[in-house]
Amino acid sequence: MKTRIRLLPLVLLSAGLLLGLAMPSCDKVKELAEFDINYDNPDIRFTLDSLDYLPKSESLLVEETLSINIDSIIQKHELEGIRNASFEQVRLEVETPPQVNFNWLNSARVTVSATGLTETQIAATVAISPDGRAVDLELGNMEVLSFISAGPFTLRVYGSINPPLPANMVVLLLKTKIKMTVQPV
Repeated sequence: MKTRIRLLPLVLLSAGLLLGLAMPSCDKVKELAEFDINYDNPDIRFTLDSLDYLPKSESLLVEETLSINIDSIIQKHELEGIRNASFEQVRLEVETPPQVNFNWLNSARVTVSATGLTETQIAATVAISPDGRAVDLELGNMEVLSFISAGPFTLRVYGSINPPLPANMVVLLLKTKIKMTVQPV
């Protein structure tokens, strides 16, 4: 009987240690419960005028200020918060005229900025198919939560154009999508 009594604390201690090692920490459980949501920003439509561009120089093509209501996303999905955010898609498309392609675009890049934060490149072209009407820019896997949660943020598209443009006016669309990793309550 004395042997059983002496072994009981040892068995309980061993069981406690094993249980502690077997159970993941709260942080691990939270991490496993995280999931991603995609947010499509509004399309940015802009027009290029053939008279505005010099040969082989990079120019600002468009600058647009956007905002995402982070609080409404958190409330809608009943979340504790957003852990990180990054651009998942940055795409340029020729909208009109219908016969125009990208044979006049040498390169393009997109940046993001916000009040108090430095303008940072998020995507750039690697190769542009001259006969294509759309180009997906290569993403830099840049963490952008600080930009989009600070209030309004600005997207800028810079491009190097090989004039002349194939039409007097070319209408382009910038389509962007942000992926947010969110933490449930």
